[in-house]
Amino acid sequence: MRLNSSVLRLSATVLTLAAATDAIAASLNRRPTLISQVIAQAPQFTLPDSLPADTVVRVDGSSSMRVPNEGLKGRFEGKYSGSRVELAESGSIPALEALDAGNIDIAAIGRPLTEADRAKGFREEKLEREKIAVIVGPNSAFDGDLTFEQFARMFKGEITNWSEVGGPNLPIKFVDRPDSSDTRLALSGYDVFKEVFAGGPIAVGANGVQVAEDTTEAVTAELGENGISYTIADQAIGNSAVKIVPMHKTLPDDPRYPYSQPRAYVYKDLNPGSEALLGFATTAPGQEVFAAASPAASPSPSPVAESPSPTPTPTPTETVAAAPAETAPARGGFPWWLLPLLAAAGGLLWWLTRPKAAPAPVVAAPPVPLPPPVRPSSRVVLTPYNCRDAYAYWELTDDQKADLKRRGGRDLKLKLLDVTDIDLNRQEPHSVQMFDVAETDQDRHLPIAVDDRDYLVEVGYTTADGTWLPAVRSEHVRVPACPVEAADIAPVVETPETREFVQAARVPGVAVLGGAAAAGAALVGLAGKDKTGRIVLTPRDSKTAYAYWEVPDEQKADLKAKGGRDFKLKLYDVTNIDLDKQSAHDVKTYDVSELDQDYHVPIATPDRDYLAEVGYTAADGTWLPAARSEHVRVPSVFADGIPAAGAVLGGVAAGGAAIAGLTQPTYTSVTDLKVDSKANCFLLSDLEISRIQNDIAVKTDLAPGKYAIRIAEGAFDYKAEVGHPGEPWVILWIYNGKVINQKTGVPVGATWSTLNGYDDVLHLEVLEPAKLDAFFVDTHLEDNEGVVKVVVTKE
Repeated sequence: MRLNSSVLRLSATVLTLAAATDAIAASLNRRPTLISQVIAQAPQFTLPDSLPADTVVRVDGSSSMRVPNEGLKGRFEGKYSGSRVELAESGSIPALEALDAGNIDIAAIGRPLTEADRAKGFREEKLEREKIAVIVGPNSAFDGDLTFEQFARMFKGEITNWSEVGGPNLPIKFVDRPDSSDTRLALSGYDVFKEVFAGGPIAVGANGVQVAEDTTEAVTAELGENGISYTIADQAIGNSAVKIVPMHKTLPDDPRYPYSQPRAYVYKDLNPGSEALLGFATTAPGQEVFAAASPAASPSPSPVAESPSPTPTPTPTETVAAAPAETAPARGGFPWWLLPLLAAAGGLLWWLTRPKAAPAPVVAAPPVPLPPPVRPSSRVVLTPYNCRDAYAYWELTDDQKADLKRRGGRDLKLKLLDVTDIDLNRQEPHSVQMFDVAETDQDRHLPIAVDDRDYLVEVGYTTADGTWLPAVRSEHVRVPACPVEAADIAPVVETPETREFVQAARVPGVAVLGGAAAAGAALVGLAGKDKTGRIVLTPRDSKTAYAYWEVPDEQKADLKAKGGRDFKLKLYDVTNIDLDKQSAHDVKTYDVSELDQDYHVPIATPDRDYLAEVGYTAADGTWLPAARSEHVRVPSVFADGIPAAGAVLGGVAAGGAAIAGLTQPTYTSVTDLKVDSKANCFLLSDLEISRIQNDIAVKTDLAPGKYAIRIAEGAFDYKAEVGHPGEPWVILWIYNGKVINQKTGVPVGATWSTLNGYDDVLHLEVLEPAKLDAFFVDTHLEDNEGVVKVVVTKE
């Protein structure tokens, strides 16, 4: 009896471990994305062992479901020999009509069911949302990035040239889908489209075309070299007929990519074939299909992945439990870690029950029941796009919605809370923004008012008396600090060579044009970047110079096609010569990477002229130049008379050389002020920076080139201080690009400067398009008067 008890206990242990393997494995090997969102009220589909050989399942619906439908068809027909899945793509509305009429078994749709749909007896199996990719043709010259507002304005026809978004000077052709398209419908539901189209129906502008067929093939046939459109992401990824446009510097495999659409299988009256297909779709074999089709299967996280929940397992029916091993659910993969334990337990069981004489007959173990299904709970995820926009994605179970409504919940809302440095369970948030959302919504783009702070979101209901009934709350996330960016552009006067703008003494939003005040106007954007390379050479001191270059990928590819092999930087000594007609005095060649954009070049001999080139050498040594700089003089004396090595001061030779007539000024130090970048820094807050940009300064764009900036006329004055007239001075803030102040020779992304008097000139070289703000500071505003005119002249 003691032995039999031990055997029974061990057998129970082994069977318990076997029964638990799927649940344990799911917890240890949880997929990075939840592929099929099985709703709590979903039916328990039977996954049979076999089907009659003549089984036909008819599926029709949205073209956005093509990739998973085709994958599911192949797997299903392979599993059930002789069965057939018939696919069509007539669109969601015709498919639902066919389903209602009994002409198909399942409608594959790309939108939620409406109340009218549910009234007809339709039920849905919701699947994962799929990203909507913004696409251009493979030969499109646009290689930049868009915001979702820019894309919506392209759709409407407000942005009609690629140069308006940093691309080439080419017209934009917007390729739209039919009005019945689910993907089009999903876009129209986003707030940015509602704002751009002022709440009306979305429609392409005069520069748009609308294809008659809701397919990616019809769209790509219209793109050409200057078109732009949209498609479901799984039909764009890996498609050589399109190029995906980054949105906010993200691609569709990133949760921050802005657009997505829901997808679902809809049914009415199940038959064995349609129930088997739905059971197949919502268990492991079908999930593998959706994982392969979805960009979320890549290493990049998805919105769901950031808030993981238990992975759903199939419903335990007798048919599923008796199914062969290959049809058993395998969420998270087989638990290989358990094999040694099972083997050891089996070995012990064999030893305890080993036969004494003749072998005992083998008795089959009873079927092991599957663990109960694990349904997803409600969740919400907040993901920052950038410092000004965030993305919220949520799921609420129907049970929870019904419970909150029973408690008086009336209107579904989304709250955005600023929780910087607080515990929300004990303290009030710094600010709360509330947004209306529909019962069928699952995501929303949120504007961020103040960057560099912590936020979280809540989804819930408000009651008739305004009581808040929360359903789910996200983790808090940090919205990053904004870089210094351009604000609204004030009006300017522009001529081919000179652009002028006038600094009015702190009159917010008002600029003076030729003496006339204007408010609220906008400067027309400059053309996009040139598609040819450029290089700048700047002396740093008498021994070194700094070369900075940009060579577009298109130009690099062209030079490689001509035989270019190794990317190089060359420095030429061109003192008193024309390099196009004469050989350089000296040439130095430096190996640089194709990814490099700058290089510190040693100068062998100062007080001479140099220029730099970047390009490729071919296999036979031929030089294929990509860009050449202007020539510059590397002086032997820098920094107000400090000499270069080897110069002679006061007639004393250094290094055996003599330089006639060179004198060295003498300075006597009275006081040394050492300004520390931290200890002596007056810190401007982000709000103050934003106020300077948006409310205070007047501004203009600076395209690449060389500029002279000076005060032409005017002065600031103070009425209350008779006899103390103001000065002609102004503060300049240059940012949002790359520039070189010729007094320093250092390429920077932003810089401050001042102009003091009419003979003070800032010589600026702009390497990348930048913004120039001008403003004035004071301690009292009430007595200020006067205007100065700042002239920006292109050299």
